[in-house]
Amino acid sequence: MRRALPALVLLTSACTVTGTAVPVGGNLALVDAGRTSAALDAVKAAAEAVLSYDSGNPGAFDQAVAANVTGAAKDQLTQLFDQVRKSPQPVHLVTRVRQAAALEFTGDRVRDLAVLQQDSSGTNGLATVAFTALRDGGRWRLSDIAVNPAQPAPAPQPDDGSTGGLRDAALAGARAAAGALFTTDSSDPAGSYARAEAVVTGPLLDDYRAKKATYVEAIRKSGTKVALGPDPMAAALSLGGGRATVLFFTTLQVTDAAGRVTGRPFTTELDVVRAGSTWKATAVRPVTAA
Repeated sequence: MRRALPALVLLTSACTVTGTAVPVGGNLALVDAGRTSAALDAVKAAAEAVLSYDSGNPGAFDQAVAANVTGAAKDQLTQLFDQVRKSPQPVHLVTRVRQAAALEFTGDRVRDLAVLQQDSSGTNGLATVAFTALRDGGRWRLSDIAVNPAQPAPAPQPDDGSTGGLRDAALAGARAAAGALFTTDSSDPAGSYARAEAVVTGPLLDDYRAKKATYVEAIRKSGTKVALGPDPMAAALSLGGGRATVLFFTTLQVTDAAGRVTGRPFTTELDVVRAGSTWKATAVRPVTAA
């Protein structure tokens, strides 16, 4: 991000929001692929409408909120856009959903993890958000907007060969792989590398082994300890054939040599593949602004 956008500053400074899991068997995300996709499309349209703003036509923003928002999300949007609406300078902010994956879907309620890109006057920035939406009278309305979210995963379905069980096994595997890949300690660089190497396979494993000395030295020189934040979030973008692509978000907790801790939002895509009873990463693609 070259320069912080007014709205993005508000988005990334919002409080992390927690949520609740749904009962086992209640999560139809990717199980009912057609309705999951339709719900994600509806949430995408609603999010892009209410998170864009043109100071030359403020009434359009109010109309978008009235049509697409309910419950707590109304107050959340008021807070997020308070400074933007008071700006003495013209604002033309366009928000697009870059990626989105369903965390849970129950037919009349959907929660998704989305990467937003905001553009204004040639500058751009990213934010990762968890949206909750409710179907009301045949229309999906946003009911909660959690920026830099840390929310518990839905209760997992048994790994019994069903689509839901495969999905949740892949997500658990992706979270475990992410914990090993993105957790490092400069006082134990060799151990940090070994933990990462143990959770990768295929081309990624070849790359790690070829660059082992470089990785170990980079960890040692960093002078930091990095850990995942609480309740890291993972949602499947695709699933099939013992493979999955997972959208993963956490706020990394980075501790420097003086003991100071800084939170760094981090979003990435992980390709994972089933390897016996475990899942291993075959590719990692950090999500950055276009």
